[in-house]
Amino acid sequence: MKKWQLLVTRETALFERYLRVAGYREMFGSHSQVHVRNLLTVNRDGLTALYVHIPETNRRLAIIESEYKRQYLNKFLPFWKEILIHLSNSTKKFSRQQNHETLSQFIHDYQLGRAIVFYTEGLAKLLEKSTAHELKTVGHWHEKAEVATCQAWDRLRPVLMRIARKHDVAKNDVLYYLPEEFLQLLQSGKRLSKDVLKQRRYYYVLLLKHGKMFLYTGKKARVIEAKELSKEKIVILRELKGMCASPGRVQGRVRIVNTDAQMHQMKRGEILVSIMTTPRLIAAVKKAAAIVTDEGGITCHAAIVARELKKPCVIGTKIATKVLRDGQQVEVDAIKGIVRIIK
Repeated sequence: MKKWQLLVTRETALFERYLRVAGYREMFGSHSQVHVRNLLTVNRDGLTALYVHIPETNRRLAIIESEYKRQYLNKFLPFWKEILIHLSNSTKKFSRQQNHETLSQFIHDYQLGRAIVFYTEGLAKLLEKSTAHELKTVGHWHEKAEVATCQAWDRLRPVLMRIARKHDVAKNDVLYYLPEEFLQLLQSGKRLSKDVLKQRRYYYVLLLKHGKMFLYTGKKARVIEAKELSKEKIVILRELKGMCASPGRVQGRVRIVNTDAQMHQMKRGEILVSIMTTPRLIAAVKKAAAIVTDEGGITCHAAIVARELKKPCVIGTKIATKVLRDGQQVEVDAIKGIVRIIK
Protein backbone atom coordinates (compact mmCIF):
# COMPACT_ATOMS: atom_id res chain seq x y z
CA MET A 1 0.00 0.00 0.00
CA LYS A 2 1.31 3.47 -0.92
CA LYS A 3 2.31 5.38 2.21
CA TRP A 4 3.96 8.54 0.81
CA GLN A 5 2.41 11.30 -1.31
CA LEU A 6 4.40 14.03 -3.06
CA LEU A 7 3.53 17.40 -1.56
CA VAL A 8 5.94 19.86 -3.19
CA THR A 9 9.20 20.00 -5.14
CA ARG A 10 11.41 23.04 -4.61
CA GLU A 11 14.94 24.29 -5.20
CA THR A 12 16.30 24.36 -1.65
CA ALA A 13 19.70 23.59 -0.16
CA LEU A 14 20.04 21.24 2.81
CA PHE A 15 20.43 23.94 5.49
CA GLU A 16 17.15 25.60 4.47
CA ARG A 17 15.30 22.32 3.90
CA TYR A 18 16.36 20.99 7.30
CA LEU A 19 15.00 24.13 8.98
CA ARG A 20 11.73 23.77 7.09
CA VAL A 21 11.23 20.13 8.06
CA ALA A 22 12.07 20.92 11.69
CA GLY A 23 9.53 23.76 11.52
CA TYR A 24 6.81 21.44 10.24
CA ARG A 25 7.65 19.01 13.04
CA GLU A 26 7.22 21.62 15.78
CA MET A 27 4.44 23.67 14.11
CA PHE A 28 2.88 26.14 16.59
CA GLY A 29 3.79 24.27 19.76
CA SER A 30 0.98 24.48 22.32
CA HIS A 31 -1.10 26.79 20.12
CA SER A 32 -2.27 23.86 17.94
CA GLN A 33 -2.65 20.10 18.13
CA VAL A 34 -1.07 19.69 14.69
CA HIS A 35 2.44 18.20 14.86
CA VAL A 36 4.14 16.47 11.93
CA ARG A 37 6.05 13.32 12.84
CA ASN A 38 6.77 11.76 9.43
CA LEU A 39 8.16 13.45 6.30
CA LEU A 40 10.46 12.30 3.52
CA THR A 41 12.72 14.58 1.47
CA VAL A 42 14.72 13.40 -1.55
CA ASN A 43 17.27 15.84 -3.00
CA ARG A 44 19.00 15.66 -6.38
CA ASP A 45 21.34 18.53 -7.24
CA GLY A 46 19.46 21.03 -5.08
CA LEU A 47 15.94 20.16 -6.29
CA THR A 48 14.15 18.60 -3.32
CA ALA A 49 10.93 16.60 -3.39
CA LEU A 50 8.95 16.58 -0.12
CA TYR A 51 6.65 13.63 0.58
CA VAL A 52 3.99 13.53 3.30
CA HIS A 53 2.96 10.36 5.11
CA ILE A 54 -0.57 9.55 3.89
CA PRO A 55 -2.05 8.09 7.13
CA GLU A 56 -0.63 10.98 9.14
CA THR A 57 -1.86 13.53 6.59
CA ASN A 58 -5.41 12.25 6.96
CA ARG A 59 -5.16 12.63 10.76
CA ARG A 60 -3.54 16.07 10.41
CA LEU A 61 -6.30 17.36 8.12
CA ALA A 62 -8.93 16.04 10.55
CA ILE A 63 -7.30 18.05 13.37
CA ILE A 64 -7.06 21.17 11.20
CA GLU A 65 -10.75 20.81 10.32
CA SER A 66 -11.62 20.46 14.00
CA GLU A 67 -9.60 23.57 14.89
CA TYR A 68 -11.23 25.50 12.04
CA LYS A 69 -14.70 24.58 13.30
CA ARG A 70 -13.67 25.78 16.78
CA GLN A 71 -12.79 29.20 15.33
CA TYR A 72 -9.02 28.76 15.68
CA LEU A 73 -8.49 30.84 12.52
CA ASN A 74 -9.60 33.99 14.35
CA LYS A 75 -7.05 33.24 17.10
CA PHE A 76 -4.28 32.46 14.63
CA LEU A 77 -4.37 35.65 12.53
CA PRO A 78 -2.87 38.02 15.17
CA PHE A 79 -0.38 35.26 16.09
CA TRP A 80 0.69 34.80 12.45
CA LYS A 81 1.10 38.54 11.99
CA GLU A 82 3.35 38.67 15.07
CA ILE A 83 5.44 35.72 13.80
CA LEU A 84 6.22 37.42 10.49
CA ILE A 85 7.12 40.70 12.22
CA HIS A 86 9.49 38.79 14.52
CA LEU A 87 11.00 36.99 11.52
CA SER A 88 11.76 40.28 9.76
CA ASN A 89 13.38 41.65 12.92
CA SER A 90 15.46 38.56 13.68
CA THR A 91 16.71 38.44 10.07
CA LYS A 92 17.94 42.03 10.35
CA LYS A 93 19.48 41.37 13.77
CA PHE A 94 21.48 38.35 12.58
CA SER A 95 22.63 40.35 9.54
CA ARG A 96 24.10 42.94 11.92
CA GLN A 97 25.45 40.62 14.59
CA GLN A 98 26.32 36.97 13.92
CA ASN A 99 26.32 34.87 17.06
CA HIS A 100 24.63 31.84 18.60
CA GLU A 101 21.79 33.89 20.11
CA THR A 102 20.84 35.84 16.97
CA LEU A 103 21.02 32.76 14.72
CA SER A 104 18.96 30.68 17.16
CA GLN A 105 16.30 33.41 17.22
CA PHE A 106 16.23 33.54 13.41
CA ILE A 107 15.84 29.75 13.24
CA HIS A 108 12.96 29.84 15.74
CA ASP A 109 11.11 32.60 13.86
CA TYR A 110 11.81 31.11 10.42
CA GLN A 111 10.45 27.73 11.47
CA LEU A 112 7.25 29.32 12.81
CA GLY A 113 6.91 31.17 9.51
CA ARG A 114 7.19 27.89 7.61
CA ALA A 115 4.62 26.37 9.96
CA ILE A 116 2.14 29.00 8.73
CA VAL A 117 2.83 27.89 5.14
CA PHE A 118 2.31 24.22 5.99
CA TYR A 119 -0.80 24.75 8.13
CA THR A 120 -2.54 27.02 5.61
CA GLU A 121 -1.73 24.58 2.80
CA GLY A 122 -3.71 21.92 4.67
CA LEU A 123 -6.53 24.29 5.61
CA ALA A 124 -6.85 25.47 2.00
CA LYS A 125 -7.42 21.87 0.88
CA LEU A 126 -10.35 21.60 3.29
CA LEU A 127 -11.85 24.88 2.04
CA GLU A 128 -11.11 24.35 -1.66
CA LYS A 129 -14.73 23.72 -2.66
CA SER A 130 -16.04 26.41 -0.36
CA THR A 131 -16.99 29.95 -1.30
CA ALA A 132 -16.33 31.10 2.25
CA HIS A 133 -14.54 34.38 2.89
CA GLU A 134 -12.07 32.38 5.00
CA LEU A 135 -10.65 30.70 1.89
CA LYS A 136 -9.44 34.06 0.58
CA THR A 137 -7.98 34.84 4.00
CA VAL A 138 -6.18 31.50 4.17
CA GLY A 139 -4.77 31.99 0.66
CA HIS A 140 -3.57 35.46 1.61
CA TRP A 141 -1.70 34.23 4.68
CA HIS A 142 -0.26 31.24 2.86
CA GLU A 143 1.24 33.53 0.22
CA LYS A 144 2.29 36.15 2.80
CA ALA A 145 4.19 33.56 4.87
CA GLU A 146 5.71 31.97 1.75
CA VAL A 147 7.03 35.33 0.56
CA ALA A 148 8.22 36.38 4.03
CA THR A 149 10.17 33.17 4.67
CA CYS A 150 11.71 33.12 1.18
CA GLN A 151 12.78 36.74 1.54
CA ALA A 152 14.19 36.11 5.02
CA TRP A 153 16.28 33.19 3.80
CA ASP A 154 17.45 35.07 0.69
CA ARG A 155 18.58 37.96 2.91
CA LEU A 156 20.38 35.53 5.18
CA ARG A 157 22.32 33.80 2.41
CA PRO A 158 24.85 36.61 1.79
CA VAL A 159 25.57 36.66 5.54
CA LEU A 160 26.18 32.91 5.51
CA MET A 161 28.52 33.38 2.54
CA ARG A 162 30.54 35.99 4.43
CA ILE A 163 30.89 33.64 7.39
CA ALA A 164 31.92 30.85 5.01
CA ARG A 165 34.68 32.99 3.49
CA LYS A 166 35.93 33.90 6.95
CA HIS A 167 36.37 30.19 7.78
CA ASP A 168 37.69 29.19 4.34
CA VAL A 169 34.54 27.28 3.33
CA ALA A 170 33.28 27.39 -0.28
CA LYS A 171 30.26 29.72 -0.45
CA ASN A 172 27.86 27.08 -1.78
CA ASP A 173 29.19 24.39 0.55
CA VAL A 174 28.00 26.29 3.61
CA LEU A 175 24.39 25.78 2.44
CA TYR A 176 24.84 22.04 2.99
CA TYR A 177 25.76 22.31 6.65
CA LEU A 178 23.11 21.30 9.16
CA PRO A 179 22.08 24.10 11.57
CA GLU A 180 24.01 22.64 14.53
CA GLU A 181 27.07 22.14 12.31
CA PHE A 182 26.89 25.74 11.16
CA LEU A 183 26.67 26.92 14.77
CA GLN A 184 29.92 25.02 15.46
CA LEU A 185 31.51 26.67 12.41
CA LEU A 186 30.34 30.07 13.66
CA GLN A 187 31.56 29.51 17.22
CA SER A 188 34.77 27.48 16.83
CA GLY A 189 35.54 27.35 13.10
CA LYS A 190 34.97 23.57 12.95
CA ARG A 191 34.54 22.58 9.27
CA LEU A 192 33.04 19.57 7.54
CA SER A 193 35.10 17.59 5.02
CA LYS A 194 34.73 18.50 1.35
CA ASP A 195 33.80 14.89 0.55
CA VAL A 196 30.83 14.96 2.97
CA LEU A 197 29.59 18.24 1.50
CA LYS A 198 30.00 17.01 -2.08
CA GLN A 199 27.84 13.97 -1.33
CA ARG A 200 25.16 16.13 0.22
CA ARG A 201 25.09 18.54 -2.73
CA TYR A 202 24.66 15.71 -5.20
CA TYR A 203 22.12 13.53 -3.44
CA TYR A 204 20.62 13.06 0.02
CA VAL A 205 17.54 11.69 1.74
CA LEU A 206 16.23 13.48 4.83
CA LEU A 207 13.78 11.30 6.75
CA LEU A 208 11.61 12.50 9.62
CA LYS A 209 10.40 9.31 11.28
CA HIS A 210 8.35 9.27 14.49
CA GLY A 211 9.57 12.81 15.21
CA LYS A 212 13.30 12.07 14.77
CA MET A 213 15.34 13.32 11.82
CA PHE A 214 17.84 11.19 9.89
CA LEU A 215 20.13 12.31 7.06
CA TYR A 216 21.43 9.78 4.52
CA THR A 217 23.81 10.15 1.58
CA GLY A 218 25.39 7.80 -0.98
CA LYS A 219 24.39 4.12 -1.07
CA LYS A 220 22.46 4.31 2.20
CA ALA A 221 20.28 7.10 0.78
CA ARG A 222 19.49 4.99 -2.30
CA VAL A 223 18.50 2.08 -0.11
CA ILE A 224 16.17 4.26 1.96
CA GLU A 225 14.60 5.87 -1.11
CA ALA A 226 14.03 2.50 -2.80
CA LYS A 227 12.49 1.11 0.39
CA GLU A 228 10.14 4.05 0.93
CA LEU A 229 9.10 5.01 -2.61
CA SER A 230 7.80 3.04 -5.57
CA LYS A 231 8.95 3.98 -9.08
CA GLU A 232 6.69 6.16 -11.22
CA LYS A 233 5.53 5.12 -14.68
CA ILE A 234 5.30 8.06 -17.07
CA VAL A 235 2.84 7.72 -19.96
CA ILE A 236 3.52 9.77 -23.12
CA LEU A 237 0.49 11.98 -23.79
CA ARG A 238 -0.51 14.68 -26.28
CA GLU A 239 -2.95 16.30 -23.87
CA LEU A 240 -2.71 17.03 -20.14
CA LYS A 241 -5.51 17.88 -17.74
CA GLY A 242 -5.42 20.00 -14.61
CA MET A 243 -7.36 22.63 -12.67
CA CYS A 244 -8.21 26.11 -13.99
CA ALA A 245 -6.56 28.64 -11.71
CA SER A 246 -6.89 31.72 -13.95
CA PRO A 247 -8.94 31.73 -17.19
CA GLY A 248 -7.73 32.29 -20.74
CA ARG A 249 -6.42 30.51 -23.82
CA VAL A 250 -2.99 31.02 -25.39
CA GLN A 251 -0.38 29.24 -27.52
CA GLY A 252 3.38 29.40 -27.10
CA ARG A 253 6.66 27.56 -26.64
CA VAL A 254 7.38 25.63 -23.47
CA ARG A 255 10.03 26.76 -21.00
CA ILE A 256 10.68 24.45 -18.02
CA VAL A 257 11.49 26.58 -14.95
CA ASN A 258 12.21 24.94 -11.59
CA THR A 259 15.51 26.54 -10.62
CA ASP A 260 17.12 29.96 -10.52
CA ALA A 261 19.37 29.06 -13.47
CA GLN A 262 16.36 28.00 -15.58
CA MET A 263 14.52 31.21 -14.64
CA HIS A 264 17.18 33.32 -16.35
CA GLN A 265 16.61 31.41 -19.62
CA MET A 266 12.92 32.38 -19.73
CA LYS A 267 11.88 34.57 -22.68
CA ARG A 268 8.86 36.83 -22.77
CA GLY A 269 5.78 35.15 -24.25
CA GLU A 270 6.85 31.58 -23.49
CA ILE A 271 4.69 29.12 -21.57
CA LEU A 272 6.17 28.66 -18.11
CA VAL A 273 5.98 24.99 -17.07
CA SER A 274 7.04 24.30 -13.49
CA ILE A 275 6.64 21.72 -10.78
CA MET A 276 5.36 24.67 -8.78
CA THR A 277 6.26 28.36 -8.89
CA THR A 278 7.58 30.18 -5.82
CA PRO A 279 8.26 33.85 -5.02
CA ARG A 280 11.87 33.22 -6.09
CA LEU A 281 10.73 32.49 -9.67
CA ILE A 282 8.59 35.63 -10.02
CA ALA A 283 10.80 37.17 -12.73
CA ALA A 284 10.00 34.23 -15.02
CA VAL A 285 6.31 34.28 -14.08
CA LYS A 286 6.03 37.92 -15.17
CA LYS A 287 7.47 37.07 -18.64
CA ALA A 288 5.16 34.09 -19.18
CA ALA A 289 2.20 34.09 -21.56
CA ALA A 290 0.68 31.33 -19.42
CA ILE A 291 1.59 29.11 -16.48
CA VAL A 292 1.30 25.32 -16.17
CA THR A 293 2.26 23.39 -13.02
CA ASP A 294 2.48 19.81 -11.80
CA GLU A 295 1.36 20.65 -8.29
CA GLY A 296 -0.84 23.10 -6.41
CA GLY A 297 -4.37 24.03 -5.40
CA ILE A 298 -6.39 27.20 -5.92
CA THR A 299 -4.51 29.03 -3.16
CA CYS A 300 -1.00 28.07 -4.36
CA HIS A 301 1.55 30.68 -5.46
CA ALA A 302 1.03 30.08 -9.20
CA ALA A 303 -2.75 30.43 -8.90
CA ILE A 304 -2.64 33.60 -6.82
CA VAL A 305 -0.01 35.35 -8.95
CA ALA A 306 -1.64 34.28 -12.25
CA ARG A 307 -4.95 35.80 -11.15
CA GLU A 308 -3.19 39.01 -10.07
CA LEU A 309 -1.34 39.27 -13.40
CA LYS A 310 -4.36 38.02 -15.41
CA LYS A 311 -2.39 35.22 -17.06
CA PRO A 312 -3.97 31.87 -18.09
CA CYS A 313 -2.96 29.21 -15.58
CA VAL A 314 -3.52 25.45 -15.32
CA ILE A 315 -2.34 23.82 -12.10
CA GLY A 316 -2.21 20.28 -10.74
CA THR A 317 -1.43 18.45 -14.00
CA LYS A 318 0.90 16.16 -11.97
CA ILE A 319 3.15 15.32 -14.92
CA ALA A 320 3.61 18.47 -17.07
CA THR A 321 7.34 18.82 -16.33
CA LYS A 322 7.86 15.12 -17.09
CA VAL A 323 5.89 15.10 -20.38
CA LEU A 324 6.65 18.53 -21.87
CA ARG A 325 10.04 19.69 -23.16
CA ASP A 326 11.65 23.08 -23.77
CA GLY A 327 10.70 24.49 -27.18
CA GLN A 328 7.56 22.42 -27.73
CA GLN A 329 4.59 24.37 -29.06
CA VAL A 330 1.53 23.98 -26.82
CA GLU A 331 -1.92 25.42 -26.35
CA VAL A 332 -2.95 26.25 -22.79
CA ASP A 333 -6.72 26.19 -22.43
CA ALA A 334 -7.22 27.53 -18.92
CA ILE A 335 -10.98 27.55 -19.39
CA LYS A 336 -11.27 23.77 -19.69
CA GLY A 337 -8.05 23.04 -17.75
CA ILE A 338 -6.31 21.38 -20.72
CA VAL A 339 -2.79 21.67 -22.14
CA ARG A 340 -2.39 20.34 -25.71
CA ILE A 341 0.89 19.63 -27.50
CA ILE A 342 0.68 21.17 -30.99
CA LYS A 343 4.15 20.20 -32.19
